[in-house]
Amino acid sequence: MYLRDFNDSDADFRALVAMENQTWPDTPTTVEAQREMAAARPDIRWDQRVCEFDGSVAGFGSCGEAFWLGESGAFHVYVVVNPAHRRQGIGSRIFRDLLDRAPTADMRTLGSGCREDQIGGMKFLQAHGFVEVGRDADAELDLAEFDMIRLAETCKDPSPARFRPLAPLTEDCPDWMERFRDLAYRIQAEAVAPEVLEKPSAQQFAEEHLNAKDFNPYLCWIARDRTDWIGMTELRATADDDTAVEAFRTGVARAWRGRGVATALKLHAFGSAKAQEYAKVVAHGDPDSSIGHIHRRLGFKFQPAWVGLQKPLQIPDSRTTSGPSHNLQP
Repeated sequence: MYLRDFNDSDADFRALVAMENQTWPDTPTTVEAQREMAAARPDIRWDQRVCEFDGSVAGFGSCGEAFWLGESGAFHVYVVVNPAHRRQGIGSRIFRDLLDRAPTADMRTLGSGCREDQIGGMKFLQAHGFVEVGRDADAELDLAEFDMIRLAETCKDPSPARFRPLAPLTEDCPDWMERFRDLAYRIQAEAVAPEVLEKPSAQQFAEEHLNAKDFNPYLCWIARDRTDWIGMTELRATADDDTAVEAFRTGVARAWRGRGVATALKLHAFGSAKAQEYAKVVAHGDPDSSIGHIHRRLGFKFQPAWVGLQKPLQIPDSRTTSGPSHNLQP
């Protein structure tokens, strides 16, 4: 058993693809797809190592800058082992080797991920000090089985709130754009508080939202209390499936949360999607969030969640040590 650099040869790519497809059979990849991903990667620090055992590649690992996060000092580590060679210490050896090579002085966070149904992978990461920091799951609602009236009878009454799609409001409400922009801003500002959020100009808001090619004012529903706009939900067309719409965003003013407004908004929007003969609604996000719970109650079926994990890093006080800025304990 020995470690070496991944050499970008066809043989190494074929070995990697074989391990990936054995580990993730429901999302198969190809040598061509892996080469395209490698070619698209920015010019960053990205270490790749393989472990050979009895003359063949038994494991692969990578550790590098998590450029997709846009955060300075964020690194990501990934290890995969041929199922025939698991439980022989290969994954741990690759992991330790990657961390030994990592530029610890530049590292602020070290993340990884695993799907919750990959029990072995989850246990491996937890054994190496990673803790869960978030979950994300795909979910789908079959609109053929969606019964708005039956579901409404089981949900909290959102009165006195009233609900209408945005389309007729653009005709009945002269200042609808300002009300819509203000509602969207208030909801987002409350979500990121105490961080200060700059309100977009009317032109910027129109360009980013109303003029988007997948925006449909009949699938955007508004909740109102008399003349006050208090909540919204929006469905948008998906890029790769013309039978589906995506649950794009939902928000309710803080004073109205917990009163059934978000659920009622979604009921109306899903009913509109069914009336427009869409077959399904797809959603992505934390299955344990408040929106995730609403989706479960309304009949969404969830796929196993991807779990984001992070390894706590010890950062010695610079006033008391002149050594490395991080002490990684694999």
